[in-house]
Amino acid sequence: MSQQETGSSSSSSNNNKPDLKTLAKILSDAYYNILQHSTLTPVQMTSSLKQLAQYSNDLPTSWFTPQFLDTLIALKSRFMLDGQQLEALGSIITLFSTWLRRLNSMDDPRLKLVMDTLLQLLLSTDNRYLAIQKDAWIGWVSLMGKSQDIALLEGMTKVLELHTLHHDEQRVQALSEALDAGVAHALAQTNALNDFEVESCQKLLHAHIQYCAKRADGPRAIMTAIEHVVDVRSQEKPQSRAEADLATLVNMANDVVKDQPEALAMNFTCLTVLAGVVRMLQFNQGKKTKKVLGLRQDAEKTFIAQLDMAVDKVALAEHVHDFATNQDIIAFFAGRCIIQIPSELTLDMKHLSTLLKLLSASLLTSPYTFNNSDLIHRLQNKPEVTREITQLINHPLFKDIGRISRAMAKIIEILLLNQQAADVVQAVLDRLVGFSYNVFFDWDQYIMDTADKSMSPEETKNYKELENAVWTVFKSMTFAFTVILKAVAVDVPDGKGLIQVPHAAQDIISVYANFNFITEHLGEGAGRQAYQDTLTNAVAYLLHDDNQCELNKLLSLAFKEYAPAKFVHDGKPTVELLSMVKQSRLTFFTDLIEQVMSNVDDSVLENDILPVIYPVLKWKRIENKDLYESAHTAVITAFIAEKPISRELAGVYAKILIDNFPEPMNLDQFRFGFNTLIQALCGLDDALAWLTVNQLILKIHSLNKEKDIVLRNEYTTALIDLLKPLSLGPFFPSILDEIRKLILAQETRVMQKATMKILFETVSGPGISDMRRTEAVGWFLELKRELNM
Repeated sequence: MSQQETGSSSSSSNNNKPDLKTLAKILSDAYYNILQHSTLTPVQMTSSLKQLAQYSNDLPTSWFTPQFLDTLIALKSRFMLDGQQLEALGSIITLFSTWLRRLNSMDDPRLKLVMDTLLQLLLSTDNRYLAIQKDAWIGWVSLMGKSQDIALLEGMTKVLELHTLHHDEQRVQALSEALDAGVAHALAQTNALNDFEVESCQKLLHAHIQYCAKRADGPRAIMTAIEHVVDVRSQEKPQSRAEADLATLVNMANDVVKDQPEALAMNFTCLTVLAGVVRMLQFNQGKKTKKVLGLRQDAEKTFIAQLDMAVDKVALAEHVHDFATNQDIIAFFAGRCIIQIPSELTLDMKHLSTLLKLLSASLLTSPYTFNNSDLIHRLQNKPEVTREITQLINHPLFKDIGRISRAMAKIIEILLLNQQAADVVQAVLDRLVGFSYNVFFDWDQYIMDTADKSMSPEETKNYKELENAVWTVFKSMTFAFTVILKAVAVDVPDGKGLIQVPHAAQDIISVYANFNFITEHLGEGAGRQAYQDTLTNAVAYLLHDDNQCELNKLLSLAFKEYAPAKFVHDGKPTVELLSMVKQSRLTFFTDLIEQVMSNVDDSVLENDILPVIYPVLKWKRIENKDLYESAHTAVITAFIAEKPISRELAGVYAKILIDNFPEPMNLDQFRFGFNTLIQALCGLDDALAWLTVNQLILKIHSLNKEKDIVLRNEYTTALIDLLKPLSLGPFFPSILDEIRKLILAQETRVMQKATMKILFETVSGPGISDMRRTEAVGWFLELKRELNM
């Protein structure tokens, strides 16, 4: 687009909005037109009213004269009788609402007429008035706290009762948010929240409870409203008023839950009132005086007792058909309140282990959380799937996953500290393990299905959006699982959690192995330390003498999954066929081998682990850098741990290292690997170490062509490194002699000087045995004289 076009486009968009002077004239003309409405056509009248309503918040207060208000009241009566001029009527109600919000004195004689008009509209069941009713409700509620609070509260109660009686989705969609906000504002601002007038507040709250009981989002709406009320009241001045109002609210909440109705939906909605009070007393911004803390303690005690009864009811057979919905509501309560309630109070719950089961079911199976990994199972590069996942991660319950998992962690900690329900905790961990396998397999399948597909620009764009959404799910998943697993492995001190839950350590390792593709993707960040602590404690537990059998069983089973085919073999090792997701899991276990090598059974190492690792060591093209480096580290660790198989492995591994240079290994990697190998072998067997070094010497001697000069010199550099580990053994003179011959045989003076420089740094630097340093330096000086340098 040219600059001229851009400029004209910009100016045209600005022309759509009148400047301040023009707008003032438009509104002034509209105002005087309404005052002289008898001369206007219906279209002109509607247009003028619409202009005034659009900018109603900006109109001067002085414009709301008795004459203007009388005109609006007269026009209102005409339009309500007509029933056709809804737009004009809506504009009048908007202007009434604005006037009420600005009203300073409640003595205006027109106030009753306007209030009667608003209430008449609000009590209409004609859905044509829905848009107008919202403005009418806002105007009505805005009067709260000025005077006439009892009449206002009674009017609001009637409106809510009407909406409860004539409940339909259209009305809920149009007005529920405004009705909820109105109740919250009214209870936060009314002057009737006192012992003498509180009945009106109780009636309004009861009406709101009944209204919300019929809505899917009812509990969340009630809690949001009550939290606002408690938050505002807790910050009132003086402090004595705040304490009195909070006491009244706590008593109201206690009264609501005292007589449990038969309908479970009503039970939940009543309990939500108490939950809202509890949560806001836990986080209120006002002063936490002794009185306020006492109110919080009383509210929490009542909440725990009522939650316990609710958990018991949910588990009854008669509610089995609504179990999925009910478990999500229980999870919502627990996630919001349990975390901050003292442990000794939570322990009073008779059905605490049942609550843990409900929370785990909600976390893993709810359609609004992880839904049995169904979305990952059905994953396809389609816009509708992207929309579905985006809707999921924006759902309120999905955003509560962190709270739900922390509530589960607290319950697990309480149970295990008191040596209770270890079998239930084990069942929860078993579900986590099974779930992690499903996610692992489903994501692996999706990656393989999309890996080689050619995509259109639209598909490529959707693929990126889909992946971003999925990784949000995976991040929440890993966080939630870590919080729960940490409760067993870390939060219960001295490893008592791992002791009480028999297979907890193995379950932790299995989950983290399956989720390693997520961990690798997320890298360092929030929650990483919790992950490390949990994994470290699980591994440490398995390293105890009593548990080494379980460790080896776990490793054996894990590596057998990647074992080479025994009966059908086409020459390609099984590990070569692994997808990147499966390679990530194998990397986790090879990393684990490095940490526990000393405790790995020799037969497991020889029969299960090494056959899987060998093909990775021989890669000529590195498929997975992390797996490649981890496999080499694992083998070197076997030498350091002086495993019996090291004697057989030494020659094989030395040959692999030599053959893997210069591709895929670079010189630094080769030098480090070979030097570490020889260093480990020197601690095991000097003769074996020298025999292994001889493989390198033979390789150097085999490179006798002119094209191999550079490669031979690089191998020689690696051989010089081996002076350090061999300086402690009997073969030090032998390697000195070999190096001397190689340097004397070098083709040019420049090569000899470069090699001598490397040799000097090695001989004079750290690593050479103090007993052999004098011998080495003398040998170096003799060689230097021999070379005439």
